[in-house]
Amino acid sequence: MLFPCHRPSVDQLLIEIHDVIDLPDEEPAERALASLIAGSGVRTVLVDLRTPLVTGGMVAMLLRLRAAAHARGATLAVVARRPLARKVFRICGAHRTLRVSATLSGARAVTRGCHHDPALPAQRERGAGEVRFHGTRR
Repeated sequence: MLFPCHRPSVDQLLIEIHDVIDLPDEEPAERALASLIAGSGVRTVLVDLRTPLVTGGMVAMLLRLRAAAHARGATLAVVARRPLARKVFRICGAHRTLRVSATLSGARAVTRGCHHDPALPAQRERGAGEVRFHGTRR
């Protein structure tokens, strides 16, 4: 599969997805996108979904790509221009992991200052930063 892509800046890669990625297309699309990301060497990857439909398989693929980008020290953000597409991310719960925005400028804004720092520990110590609410026992 071919995905139009360009670099809006030296440190950003913008990949456009114009077609629906469903189950039969998921694996080849993921391979193509992963090779684009791996070969770019950028710190910020913006995936612009221009398709009218976002499938659960597409969301799962983007979550895997986000993990692969994160392992390389890059940040991945998704531009979902259509409200229904953003709703799919919310229903799947992917909005908690993926940075999803309605506009390209919004996606750029949410990735500022969000770069992966390999020097930081992968997990917080147990109990550190735990939030407690008044009147609850644990």
